[in-house]
Amino acid sequence: MERTALTLSPQKLIGELSAMLGNADPSSVVIAFDGDGTLWSGDVGEDLFRAAMRDAYLLEDASPALLAEAARYQVPLAAAKDANAIARALLAAYLAGTYPERDTCAMMSWCYAGRTLAELREYATRVLKDEELESRLNGEVGPIIAWARNLGLRLVLISASPRVVIDAAGAFWGFGAADIAAATPAVEAGRVLPRLVGQVPYAEAKLSAGRELFGKLRWLAAFGDNVFDIDMLQGAELGIAVRPKPRLETELAALGLRLLERGSGASRSSAR
Repeated sequence: MERTALTLSPQKLIGELSAMLGNADPSSVVIAFDGDGTLWSGDVGEDLFRAAMRDAYLLEDASPALLAEAARYQVPLAAAKDANAIARALLAAYLAGTYPERDTCAMMSWCYAGRTLAELREYATRVLKDEELESRLNGEVGPIIAWARNLGLRLVLISASPRVVIDAAGAFWGFGAADIAAATPAVEAGRVLPRLVGQVPYAEAKLSAGRELFGKLRWLAAFGDNVFDIDMLQGAELGIAVRPKPRLETELAALGLRLLERGSGASRSSAR
């Protein structure tokens, strides 16, 4: 059956997903969510990065890799020499459209090189508290998450943001580390290294990241907000846009995606 763009309330969407699920074993079914813009407003990777720039949090362990990125994309550094200044220049290049988003996501994950994973986790948790993430949760996804968990469906979170901050943010919706795929830096002796492990879960890589998490489970639905989520949205039986960015919103009808009716903020309890 051909799908058309259709705005649905959370309750009507649950009804549609229930009909699609039928008599299937819930434990053999998965639903995937993007994070930034989908489960919460804003970008927690950028929240963490901007806080790090404010606090001059980056160490010189990251400088050689940051300089290599600037050279690769011919990013002008002017007088920038230390890690924090070089990272600011790369961010400016990203905002200007001269530093690719996929590479920016990777850089924002390994730029904390030299920090211990433990201290970085603590810092990320503090940043999310300062940024009042709980008040930014997108309430309309809460009933879907609660319905799926009550049935025993597998829920996963697939994000291009840094693993350390997505782990902390995902916990607000009850996602554990085993159900999260995100941009992950290499770690040695407990300290972050200036390189990534695997790919950034971005665009088509969200499909492979999802399958690495849940294998051959039936992919019932996927939720996203951006054109970079299209591969994931179309990889599921039903793709649902949540507060879509303008570029995705214009493509909803052509892609046959559902549109989740916008709601207000939600408390964590609504998803558990």
